[in-house]
Amino acid sequence: MEDLSFNLLNQAESTDEYCKIHPNQKLVRVGNKHEPFCTLCVKEQRERNLNDLVLKGVLSNYHRGFRDVFRKDSIVDDEDLWQASFDNYEVNDGTEAETNLKKARQIAGKYLNRDYEANTIITGSPGVGKSHLAISMLKGVNDHIKPNASCLFVSINELMRLIKDSFNHSDSQFTESRMVNFLGQVNLLVLDDLGSEASFKRETREASEYVQQVLFGVLNKRNRTIITTNLNSDELSKIYNPKLLSRMYKGVMKNDGIIKFKETQDKRMAIF
Repeated sequence: MEDLSFNLLNQAESTDEYCKIHPNQKLVRVGNKHEPFCTLCVKEQRERNLNDLVLKGVLSNYHRGFRDVFRKDSIVDDEDLWQASFDNYEVNDGTEAETNLKKARQIAGKYLNRDYEANTIITGSPGVGKSHLAISMLKGVNDHIKPNASCLFVSINELMRLIKDSFNHSDSQFTESRMVNFLGQVNLLVLDDLGSEASFKRETREASEYVQQVLFGVLNKRNRTIITTNLNSDELSKIYNPKLLSRMYKGVMKNDGIIKFKETQDKRMAIF
């Protein structure tokens, strides 16, 4: 790719594609020889005192499709989840699980509309298929949303482990600031297993101040998040502060965004 001067940005034309870092920012194109790019990304890198040559790197990074963000950047602690889909979510006719499967499909359809801004809460006992449904919803949106958009699945326990590990590794890509900014910007995010990070503490079930700080930083930037949890609203209120809870519940009640398991049994326990 030949060098591209910042002066040529004046000739840029808007496209129908969106930036994976700034989801509401359309990509632009200069001529037919260059890949579309985000002017905000260019501006941010220039403001970090990088020279004009960095623009070539910004442009080349856009060859990676939005759909690849899901597979390459998700933080999954159970590799079996990659095989999960709506089609292999096993239910019996007339059961609560069948009703919840239908509702999950319907809500996923709503997220195909980029203007739909509401969180979704999937709650119930461990092993009922909450994560299975959440990643199936994410896959459906990732595969069918037009124009393409970035979708991400994140295990909260694994996220916090990686962030804390970055304290001792200055070159880590999982620093708090980077992860809060990245997760805050993707088009649709799944935060998996909310509340379990507090249940591992022996002295109290209250989530640590640091965990709440990270989650607040992410959710405060967002309006489209799917959250799975083993806890009900009363239990969540004992673990998290009200400001964080208000971010979790954005648009949930107004848009009937709760998928609740009350009767379904733990599928993983039925082994003998």
